[in-house]
Amino acid sequence: MADQNPSSLNCVVTGGSAGIGFATADHLLAEGHSVFICARTAANLENALKTLQDKHAKAVLHGAVCDIRRYEDVTKMMAEAASAMGQIDVLVNNAGVGKIASIIDLSIDDWQAMIDTNLTGVFNCSKAALPELMKSNNAHIINLGSRSGRYAFAGGTAYSATKSGIQGFTEALFLDLGQHSISVSLVAPGTVATEFADVEKQDWQIQPEDIALVIGNILNTPKRANINWVEIRPGLPR
Repeated sequence: MADQNPSSLNCVVTGGSAGIGFATADHLLAEGHSVFICARTAANLENALKTLQDKHAKAVLHGAVCDIRRYEDVTKMMAEAASAMGQIDVLVNNAGVGKIASIIDLSIDDWQAMIDTNLTGVFNCSKAALPELMKSNNAHIINLGSRSGRYAFAGGTAYSATKSGIQGFTEALFLDLGQHSISVSLVAPGTVATEFADVEKQDWQIQPEDIALVIGNILNTPKRANINWVEIRPGLPR
C-alpha cells in the first residue's frame, strides 16, 4: 500500500451538478484529477459538464444521468465511470435531498425520499463501486454527512435521522473495508450556502468551495492516516 496518494486520481462525485458536488468536481479537476459526475436530470448534468469543461479544457471529465435510489442505475453508472476513466479510485457520496418540517406536517413521501436518497443511495453507490475500488491502491470513499447527524434541530426528524445513519454507516464501512486498504471518511458540515432544503443563503454560511477544499485535503493525506470524521461549522463573524 502506498504511503501517499498519487498526483492524479479517478473520482466519482454523486450529485455533481450543483452545490457541494459541483464545487468538489471543480476543485478536483483543478487539482489534476479525473472526474465523473452524476445527476438525476439530464439538463442539470449537461449544464454542469459544459461549465466545468469550459473552465478545465484539458481535464478528463465525464458524467451520466443516474438515480442513486435504484441499484441497477448505479451499477450501470459505475461501469460507465470505470470505462471512461480506466478505473475508479475515489467515490464522493454527495447526492442528497432534504426537507425541514415538523413530523406533524412531514409526509410519508417526504420521509421516504430522504431515506431512499440519503441512506439507501449512499449504500447503493458504495456497494456498486467496491469491485473497482478494490483494484485501486489509493481507494477512498468520502461520505457527506451533516452536523445535524449529531445535533438535531426542530423540523429535522427525517433529515437528522438520515445523517445520523450516515455517521454509523461510515464508521462501520471503515471497519469492513480496512482489510481491503480502502480509506473511508465522513465530512459533516453545518449550514452551507447552497439553498439546500430551501434554506436561504446568508453571508455567515459555509461556502460549497470550503467543503470541496476539505475533501481535497483528505485525498492529499497519506494513506497511513485515515481521517474518520471532519466536522465543519461556520466561523466567527469578522
